[in-house]
Amino acid sequence: MVRTFTLGALGLGLVVAPIGANAADMSYLVRARVPVHCVVQQQAPGVADANGASVSLGQFREYCNAPSGYELIVRYSPGTLQGTVLTSGSDTVVLNGSGEAVLSRASGPRMIERNIMAAPGENGFDTDRLELLLVPRQ
Repeated sequence: MVRTFTLGALGLGLVVAPIGANAADMSYLVRARVPVHCVVQQQAPGVADANGASVSLGQFREYCNAPSGYELIVRYSPGTLQGTVLTSGSDTVVLNGSGEAVLSRASGPRMIERNIMAAPGENGFDTDRLELLLVPRQ
């Protein structure tokens, strides 16, 4: 009961205050802080091409609200996947076996769905670890 009365009195004070003042001089400043949130999710499983030259790793959705943009990073087991070519839309990267590569960069926030394809290198797909993650730019 006390909470109801306190909130009611506060609400009445906010409603009454603007009435007594000149409406042209009134303004309110509202600020909100939205935390940076970046996530990439696989939407559909991948399948091999009929000729075996490339593999669809499926469709994924990337979402990041970082004002300064982000990078789409590919992580895999170091020493593997050398020469493998990953393609997603107009973005392409050739993996060098380091264990990490940048597939794409965005200059601002965005949400997009796209497919990712992989053409194996000389050693084929010699790992079962391939991870996509979004890293906000500072």
